[in-house]
Amino acid sequence: MSFCVDLVSEDSFYENITLGVTKLLESDPRICNVNVERRYPCDRVAITTWEQRHSAVLPEDLRNFYASSDGFQLSWSYKFTADEILSVGSIHVNSLNELYLSPALKDLLDFSLTRQNGGPRPVLNTKSKVFELDSCRTIGKVCLVYTGGAWSVWLVTREGTWGWLADSFTQYFRMSLVHLGLPGWQASFANLPLIPWAEQLFLLLAPHLLEKVEPEVNVLSMGSDAGFNHIDPNIFKTSVRHHKNSNRQSNQ
Repeated sequence: MSFCVDLVSEDSFYENITLGVTKLLESDPRICNVNVERRYPCDRVAITTWEQRHSAVLPEDLRNFYASSDGFQLSWSYKFTADEILSVGSIHVNSLNELYLSPALKDLLDFSLTRQNGGPRPVLNTKSKVFELDSCRTIGKVCLVYTGGAWSVWLVTREGTWGWLADSFTQYFRMSLVHLGLPGWQASFANLPLIPWAEQLFLLLAPHLLEKVEPEVNVLSMGSDAGFNHIDPNIFKTSVRHHKNSNRQSNQ
């Protein structure tokens, strides 16, 4: 029995996975150097090996993501003046090999659990699993947490404060796109203070993202551009993609 799988070009794949955010960024004259790293997918053996090593079955959407791309990195720069261009925007997801409980994350978790800040935090026990999705620059760590039979995404700050971000990886990735990878957007979503200079960028590029919403309002409806404020988990299910390097090798 044979199966025919439609091939998807690299350009189409990354256009789909970013939901047009790159074009949105490139349309702003104040933004430059918009770049998305091209990464190979993880094969199923590597994913299964990871799951066996960590005694954890990845949530389906994240498993499909890694089967399409071994992590993710989108970056962009901002023109403060004609002579001053700084790299500020970033949407990052660790590669499969980087998805683990690092010593830095373990220390941060141990410290956070001793803090009595009264805010929300996941209920961790001996069966819980915590993995690092993103270092989140100088703020803390974005964690993929398994507890009570479900996965969720949290921010844990260097000060030991927890902030809930999403019920799934797909939801978190969608939020990253909606927030354009602005510095520290995770803190803003979790009602934690922003880095002062990052707040200025929010005010310049996406002031609506600083608006407070009522708890019963789904914060993922923020933003007026439906084109990039919608994500379909099926975009992670592409099993075959063209890769320029592969094409070159096959033509040799």
